[in-house]
Formats: sequence, structure tokens, C-alpha cells
Amino acid sequence: MSLELVNTFGTLLTVAIIAATAIAAMVQLRHLRASNQITAMLSIGNQFESAEFRNATTLVRRDLDAALEYPAYREYTIAMTRRTRIPAVPKEYDDLFNAASLVGNTFEELGILMKNGIIDRDLFLDRYGWAILQTWNRFQRTVAWARDVSNEPTIWENFEYLTVLAQDFARERGSTYPKGVRHLELRNPWSVPPMPATP
Repeated sequence: MSLELVNTFGTLLTVAIIAATAIAAMVQLRHLRASNQITAMLSIGNQFESAEFRNATTLVRRDLDAALEYPAYREYTIAMTRRTRIPAVPKEYDDLFNAASLVGNTFEELGILMKNGIIDRDLFLDRYGWAILQTWNRFQRTVAWARDVSNEPTIWENFEYLTVLAQDFARERGSTYPKGVRHLELRNPWSVPPMPATP
């Protein structure tokens, strides 16, 4: 065997080893990304399932829209937003303001993660799109009020961005149930009251 043949064989072997290493690295990166996505989704799920977040969401869903109708609550939110002297208000106002801040800020942070590609768009929206849309519907007037009061149009803009993505995802996909897979037949034995009119 000539020296040139040995060199050629050695070069080809080196190229094959480098190619195999690159392929293994790409596979490993794919697994690492999947692992990171799983960790992120579990962490988000834990946050949504925490007692503090659930209680805040319930309070916002139940009381926020009605509270905005009261001038005293709006004055309180102005003082909190502008960091001026806080008027004496019922403890419920403080609880509601803090709950709204927690819920709004949570979705704001998720919007930042989504915008920067930290969490997978389809995976996240498949799981939490409905929660984003439902919460934004409860928050629209609060966001508009907070932006006007603070003269800051960027308040909760990443939450808004997340909502736009969720709306587009719902419009594009409709149901995320896999096509071609049969549905189970379900029968509800109870009468259902009509849906309330949407505001």
C-alpha cells in the first residue's frame, strides 16, 4: 500500500469521524432543546397551578371589571400607578390591584419568553392559548386604563403580543385535534343553560 493511499484513507476516515461527530452533536442539541422545552412547560404549568396565581386569577375574573366602574377604585389605581399619595380604600381594592398586577405581569413575562424564542410557539399556544385569550378579554379595559393613566403605551405590551399570537393560532388551527383521528362519542345527560351574552 502506497503512502499516498494511506494518507487518502486517513483523510477520508478523519472526514467521516468529523461528520459523525457533527451529526451526533446535532442530535444531542435536538434532545437538549426538547428537554429545555419540557422543563419550561412544566415550570409554566407549576406557576399556573400555584395557589397564589389561581387565587389571583379568580379574583380578577370575578371582580376586576366591576371594580373599574367605581371611581374610588380608579383613583386608587391612579395613585398606585403614578406612585402618589394612596387614598384610604378597602383592603379588597389592594388585593384586587395586586392580583391584577400578578396575573398581568405573569402573561407579560410569558410574552417576553415567546417573543425571544425561549419557548416553542406551537407547543405553548396549543396548551395555553385559551387561557391567554380568556385572561386578555378580562384585562382589556384594565390595560387601556393603565396605559392612559401612566401615559405609557408599552404597559403589558408583551401580554398583548402573546394575545395576538394566540388569536392567530386559534384562527389558523381551529381545533388542534390531530386530523384523521376519530373523536369519541360523548353524551351530556343534563340540560345546559344558554351562554350569557358577551360584553
